[in-house]
This record gives sequence, C-alpha cells and structure tokens, in this order.
Amino acid sequence: MIIPLLRIALISKHENTCNFYKDMLSRRENIILETYAGTDELKRGCREKVYAGLIVDMWTHIVSANADKEFVYTLDKIFPILYIGDSKQKPSQLDPAGGWLMARQHEIKILEDFIQNQCRNMKRRGIRSEMRKNLFFNIQAQFGGQEKSFKTNTKNISQNGCFIISVNELPCGTPICLTFTDLHDKTPIAAEIRWSKPWGNDFLSLPGMGVVFKEISLAQQQALAEFLK
Repeated sequence: MIIPLLRIALISKHENTCNFYKDMLSRRENIILETYAGTDELKRGCREKVYAGLIVDMWTHIVSANADKEFVYTLDKIFPILYIGDSKQKPSQLDPAGGWLMARQHEIKILEDFIQNQCRNMKRRGIRSEMRKNLFFNIQAQFGGQEKSFKTNTKNISQNGCFIISVNELPCGTPICLTFTDLHDKTPIAAEIRWSKPWGNDFLSLPGMGVVFKEISLAQQQALAEFLK
C-alpha cells in the first residue's frame, strides 16, 4: 500500500525543539517536517507547497506579535494544529525536547494521534502568504437574495480576501457579494466564505467570516494594493 506524503510545518524559534521533532518524524515513512522560526519565515517558505497540518510551539506563539497570532488563528480554521509545550515553562537547553509536551514517553502518543487521525485524513492545502492589513472598510454584504443583506466592516484585508465582522453563521463555500462603499469602484465583489468564527466563541476577538475574492475588477485590485502599502 502506498502511504500518501504528509508535509507538516513546525513553528518554533528554539533549535532544540525543532531538532527533537525532526528526529522523531524522520523515523516515519513519507513525512516531511519543515521547521520555521516564525510566521514570516513560514510565509516565505510555504509558496507552492501543500500541507496536511501544523505544529506550533506555544512559547514561540505567546511571545509573538499580535499579527502573527492572528495569522496562526486563521490557519487553525483550515488545518489541524498541534500546540506543543507549556507556555509557563521556558525551553531548557538540557532537555532534548525543549522542556515541552512531547518530552515524556506517554505524551508521544499525542503526536501519533495527531498524524494518524487528523493529518492523514486532511485534504492538503496551501498556506496564504500574501500581505494582510487591519483595515476597517465599510461594506454591504449580500447572500442568498436581496433580503439577506447586512451592513458591516472588514477587520483585515489582503489582495485576495478579507475578514468581515458578522454574527451570521454561514457554512464554508457559501457565495457572498461584497460592496465596498469606500472604494471609487463600487461594483459588488463576488466572494466565497472559507471559514468562520461564531459569535460567543470567546471575548478576545470579533465574530465573523474569512472570505476569498472570486471576481474583482482591476480598478478594485489596484485600489486595495495602494491601501496595503
């Protein structure tokens, strides 16, 4: 039986943690582990690659910038992610596991479960690497007919999509039209919902949905490029 290739990304700035996981997964057939010190490095290295899952070092994540945390959160809606380590305990150079979760034998089973039950069944996907900026555009969103429309704002935006604030819970794949009232060209942009964060999920971030643009005019693309500089 042919075992499909699994590409997994590890985000950790600690060399001993990276080496520990490299050693563990190098013994597994058809698994490629790529290690990145942070999200910027991941964005540069992930182009034209598809992944089945991510491993995120909590110590690296906790001390990262808010924009990096937000980026990891968007990935958490698309990929299975295994968060490793205790955010209260700094990695030790004397511990080959970096002082993290997988150091003890019984906890290695967590990694095995992650690979077999989450990554193996995951559709391989690419990682969005384009620039995303917090911009609060005023928009009118419409789905399923004129009667199902609402006014809202973006939270952040890139050339290829945006996050819109909303308490509406719509399934992934739902078509939606967005009219950006702040742009000179107000032609509705055809988009598709890729992931959503429901209202009441937590009190640290806004509810809403991540959408990808499907049909957008050249003038609108150029206008967004200027805002993203």
